[in-house]
Amino acid sequence: DQFRAAVGCGIFIKALFLLLPHHRTKMGDAVSTLLFQPPPPSKLKEHKIVWLKTRRGTKIPGFYISYRRQGGVENCRSLAASEIRDSGPTQGITILYSHANAEDLGSIYPWCKFLSKMLQVNLFAYDYSGYGMAYESGPPSEEHCYADIEAAYDFLRSTLKVPARNIVLYGRSLGSGPSCYLAVKSAQTPTDPETKEKTEPVGGLILHAPFMSVFRVVLETGCTLPGDKFPNIDLLPFVASPTILVHGTNDQIVPFNHSERLFEAINEKFRARPIYIEGMSHNNVHSQVRPLFCDRLAEYLEQHVWPSIEGGRQTSGLPKVTRRI
Repeated sequence: DQFRAAVGCGIFIKALFLLLPHHRTKMGDAVSTLLFQPPPPSKLKEHKIVWLKTRRGTKIPGFYISYRRQGGVENCRSLAASEIRDSGPTQGITILYSHANAEDLGSIYPWCKFLSKMLQVNLFAYDYSGYGMAYESGPPSEEHCYADIEAAYDFLRSTLKVPARNIVLYGRSLGSGPSCYLAVKSAQTPTDPETKEKTEPVGGLILHAPFMSVFRVVLETGCTLPGDKFPNIDLLPFVASPTILVHGTNDQIVPFNHSERLFEAINEKFRARPIYIEGMSHNNVHSQVRPLFCDRLAEYLEQHVWPSIEGGRQTSGLPKVTRRI
């Protein structure tokens, strides 16, 4: 597989990195080049795009899907930037979606809209620097990914006025890295530096086909090696939000045992019942078993996220959004 081969090459380069310290910068860049594999940019209508500026100076695109239900009528659609500014404080749960490696906003839009409607939540997704319409912003890197998700989170908090407890981070594969990072950051920032108000952790964390760390995808090791990327296994003990893992037992890209190990790393207080799908692989859990997948995620939100939201679930008493299988 291309991803596993890239990680293997990255480990080899990092070994040279340790032996040849004078070339560390170039070799570190080489690891990122092998790890990140942006697809050819896909298309998305310009009016759906919201542009964000990160703390590293790059501009990245995102889209916001609003879910509303009034008088028994559902309204699930993307909002233009001008509509977002005039929409007022956002109600209900908002998912902050971090996509996988070989994806961008255009390719994930149909899935995100489906997810928003099925779970009856708002959803904001963004591209990493160097991906999709942000391909000119420079090469992707771990540091850029962290800055990218921070910009998306700040947009939800400051522009859409979404309380932290209403935000659920969803990271698929590569996206598990920035999602774990932000979940920990939200838990370890007790006071807002600008307003001096007490802050709180995000409302939840969904990790879909996550890895312990990048090097561990192809290398069995009991510790995080120098130069490893996205050390989720080291971050999860510090997450203070209800966390659910989603993984296919036949995943040939990120082995299933990564989720088993990650589950053990989560503080028992914040462990939600994982979604382990027998026989499914890395890329078909959310396409081949959608009814079961969505029902289990809806159950997670009902049990762990909605109870902490002020005013509770506005659509309580409605029939389940998917059928059980």
